[in-house]
Amino acid sequence: MSEKDDLYGKEKEHLERKLRMIDERDRMLIKDRSSDLSVVEEVFDKSTLLTLHYLMNSGVLRSLNGVVSSGKEARVYWGERVDGSSVAVKIYLTVTAEFKRRWPYIIGDPRFENIKRSSSNLIIIWAQKEYRNLLTAYESRIPVPKPLAVRRNILVMDFIGHYGKPAPLLNEVEVKQSDYKKIIFLIDKLYNSANLVHADLSEYNIFKHEKRLILFDFGSAVDIRHPLSKEFLIRDINNINRFFIKRGLSVEPVEDLLKKVIKS
Repeated sequence: MSEKDDLYGKEKEHLERKLRMIDERDRMLIKDRSSDLSVVEEVFDKSTLLTLHYLMNSGVLRSLNGVVSSGKEARVYWGERVDGSSVAVKIYLTVTAEFKRRWPYIIGDPRFENIKRSSSNLIIIWAQKEYRNLLTAYESRIPVPKPLAVRRNILVMDFIGHYGKPAPLLNEVEVKQSDYKKIIFLIDKLYNSANLVHADLSEYNIFKHEKRLILFDFGSAVDIRHPLSKEFLIRDINNINRFFIKRGLSVEPVEDLLKKVIKS
């Protein structure tokens, strides 16, 4: 057995033991046991385990504690750094067909003009894209989780919440008219300061944390030069308007908001 294989075996045993402990503490969010096992296999393949080991050795991550959210494309874990601070560890599933539908958010974005549709490492590209989008938004002083590191299919960022419990989503809390105005302001700032359109904005990817609104899930975000950026922007605004209308609050017409955001 090679040293690399031995390392993989030890890491796999350690992480699988950790997952069993998590399961016993009812941290796992997936209810169906059979699908739970299949997703564990998808997430913790050999490459992912070695990537986690690299992040731990480099000081980015000390421990992985439990799942906080799970989707078709990725699972987000609560992790901790050496200094005890909490981080969100987003692990993109390495065995999923969902990413095939994500090409329109990459092809046409001038930042990724050299990427070929036939590329076999789409998941790695997607992780890098979300990291880059978050960093651009963060540096533009838009409230987003601060990105800390990206390595292959794993993205590490600030944890939004308290000790493993994520902050509530916008759809889980009472909202006010002022929240609507703040979100429209953030859409405008994202467009005009960061040159980005979120492209997947809704009440399900906005945290309300200690009275602050924090945008997340930036994998789909595109540069405003993307040929579909206006279409994505309209969809984002429609999603937000629809949510606040359902909550009985007033909204501005999409056409008026577009004129405000796209000032040219």
